[in-house]
Amino acid sequence: MPEAKPRHVEPAAIRTLGCALLERAGASAADAGIVMDHLIDASAMGLHSHGVMRVPQYLAEIASGTIDPRAEPAIVRAAPSRLSVDGRRSLGQVAGMRMVEALIPVARETGIALANGRHLGHTGRVGAYPEALAKAGLVGLAVCNGAPSGHWVAPFGGRDGRISTNPIAVGWPVEGGAPVVADFSTATTAEGVVRVLRDRGELAPEGFLRDPAGNPTRDPNTLYAVPKGAIQPLGGALAYRGTALALFVEVLTTLLNGDAVDDRTRKGTDMTILAIAPQAGFAGLARGLSEHMRASPPLDPARPVLMPGDRERANAGTTRLIRVDGPTFDALAAAAATAGLAMLEPVEAG
Repeated sequence: MPEAKPRHVEPAAIRTLGCALLERAGASAADAGIVMDHLIDASAMGLHSHGVMRVPQYLAEIASGTIDPRAEPAIVRAAPSRLSVDGRRSLGQVAGMRMVEALIPVARETGIALANGRHLGHTGRVGAYPEALAKAGLVGLAVCNGAPSGHWVAPFGGRDGRISTNPIAVGWPVEGGAPVVADFSTATTAEGVVRVLRDRGELAPEGFLRDPAGNPTRDPNTLYAVPKGAIQPLGGALAYRGTALALFVEVLTTLLNGDAVDDRTRKGTDMTILAIAPQAGFAGLARGLSEHMRASPPLDPARPVLMPGDRERANAGTTRLIRVDGPTFDALAAAAATAGLAMLEPVEAG
C-alpha cells in the first residue's frame, strides 16, 4: 500500500487557517477557536485520529447540514444533580465545553452532577472534558456513542457493526501536578485510527479488524467498503469485557437520552459527563496514588511506569510542528481554495 506524503505545519498557521474555514462556514470566532485549540492539542499529543484531520470532516458535515455551526446547545437542569442537554447539532467541542461549564457549579453545590447530551457534532478527544473538570478540582468521567451510521464495532462473537467505538475517559486532580487523564476506546481502536492508517497507506495491527465475512484482516480499507467490515471489541480473547463496557456506555448515553440504539433517523453523537466534587485532601491522596504506582520497579529500566496521560503530555511538550497526513493536507488546500483563503505553507520537520 503506497504511503501518502505527510506535511508538517506550524500550530499557529493551522489554527489560523482552520478558524478561518470554520468562520466562513458559519461558526463564531470564539467557537472556531474552541474547536481548533481542541484539535491542535490532540495532534500535538500524538492523537492524530482526533486532531486536525477532522477539519475537512467538520466542513463537510456543516455543508451537508449534519452540523449547524451557529447552534447554541440548550441546557436544562432537569433534576437537582442532572442536566439535560440538546446540542441542536452544534459543534461537538463547543457543546462539550458548555456541558463542562454548566456542570462545575452544580457539582460544587450538590456534590455530584450528571449531564446527558444529545444531537452533538463529533466531540473529538473525549478526555478533554474530564481533564477540564479535573483542572477545576473535580473528578470527571465522560463517555460518548455514535449514531447507527457510525456503528463500526461488532459485539463479541458478532460479525457486523452494532455500536460505535464508545470511548470512556476519566480524570482527577493531583496535588502539585497535572491531572491524571485516561481516555480509551472500548473497541480495539478508534475509527479515526483506522482512517489515519488508511490515509498513510499502512496496515492495521493484527486483531483490529474483520472483513464483512468475519475474516481477520489488516486492510483499513475494509472498514469503508460496501458492505463494510468491523472493528473488534477491546480485549482479544476476552473481548466480551470490551463489549460489556461498550454496552454500559450505551446505557449512559443512548438509553438515558431516551433514544433507541438502532434508530437510523438519529443523527450526531450522545455524550454523558459526570462531575464529582471530592472531599478536602483528595488531591493529596491522588498524589500518593501516583507516587505509589510510579515507584514500581519497571520491567525495562529505560521505560519507567507511567500514569495515564503522561505520554500525551510528554508528546505535547516536545511537539514543535503538527503532522498533517497527505489526504488531509489536500482536503484543506481544496477547502482554502473554495473559500478564497491562502493555503498554509508546510515546513521541514527538524
